[in-house]
Amino acid sequence: MFTPVHQARASGEIVSQIERAIFAGELHAGDRLQSERELAEQFGVSRITVRDALRVLEARGLIRVKVGATGGAFVAEANVDRVAESISTMIQLKRMTLSELAEARTVVEAATAELAAHRADAAAVSRLAQSVTRARGLMGQNISHAEASMDFHVELARAAGNDVLHATVNAYRELLLPSIRDLRNERVVKNTQKAHEEIVEAVRRRDAEGARELMVAHLADFEKRLRKRLQEREEERTPTTNLRRLVRPTLERR
Repeated sequence: MFTPVHQARASGEIVSQIERAIFAGELHAGDRLQSERELAEQFGVSRITVRDALRVLEARGLIRVKVGATGGAFVAEANVDRVAESISTMIQLKRMTLSELAEARTVVEAATAELAAHRADAAAVSRLAQSVTRARGLMGQNISHAEASMDFHVELARAAGNDVLHATVNAYRELLLPSIRDLRNERVVKNTQKAHEEIVEAVRRRDAEGARELMVAHLADFEKRLRKRLQEREEERTPTTNLRRLVRPTLERR
């Protein structure tokens, strides 16, 4: 399956060859790779070079390495969480502004709401209903309700039946959750809860346009609240942590 590699870029070539084998379906989830010694012989490199390549593949979520007598390197199952982590990392490294993030989030999550109304089966609708019911029980706990609120958005994306959208919304959750916990108050919690319950009802009725409109309005309200809180923090001259770098002046919004 594999061919000898050039020493100067040995580790990278090993990663590329194993990646291609996984993507081409020559290696499947659960398959065990050869031992480090066997791989080193097949690639014509040292075991240290093979070990470096396996670390890269593991970091990318393509393999999992188990230790012990029955251990080894195994092809990993597809994992949406890994994709979400990658998207979140890219967003943070590029230091995208709130305007850009809000615009992208509106496009993506309006689509997930619309698709969920088209595609959600009875089980998916039930999971959405359970999500808002759980959040309702946490309305007196702002931080916990914030987490439950973001979980609802992820569950809605799951109901849309598109793994890329699901991973993207999950990335938004990971990026935004640390920043929104202090944006909650009793009125916000009530409004958020009401919006989510209305979206679930629109999905249940298969009202795709209604679900989309409700989500767009919901996210517009979120952006408005976030901007207001950032302005308050600026006036208080308090640190804005990872929120401030998401903002550019309103005049620059497209």
